[in-house]
Amino acid sequence: MAAFRPDHMRYHRQRAGLSLEQLALLADVSPETVRRAESGATKPTGRVVVRIAEALRISVDELAPPPATGPATLKQLRQRTGQTQRQVAEAIGMSAQMVSRVEAGVYRARDPDRWAPAYKVSPEQWLTAWQAGRDARRRDIEGARGGT
Repeated sequence: MAAFRPDHMRYHRQRAGLSLEQLALLADVSPETVRRAESGATKPTGRVVVRIAEALRISVDELAPPPATGPATLKQLRQRTGQTQRQVAEAIGMSAQMVSRVEAGVYRARDPDRWAPAYKVSPEQWLTAWQAGRDARRRDIEGARGGT
């Protein structure tokens, strides 16, 4: 989750009147995980961000604002739900490897209506995110080609 904001986490924790340990208990994560996330020492996983947001009774967007430029990718959407690729794969009846390839823009899913609920978005939003991931992959490839 690239856009995690430790300062937002601290603000909302203090606003809620919670100590680091209390937030850890409510979020069902270790106090050290909360401490490292809030200090910016580590970037928490999507699952941890979702748990912290739920414990603080705020949206994930408060802790990890969406990118300012362009739409989110499928990977970013999945991370915002706190899911792993394996969890998404189980939800749609695919392999985690296929989910990885679709998120990377290598393959396109034939049935966005089947995939979108696993990412908690509409099929249209899912397609936009898939295209954003594919475009990002293209830029990475073109950048690598130009740099050699």
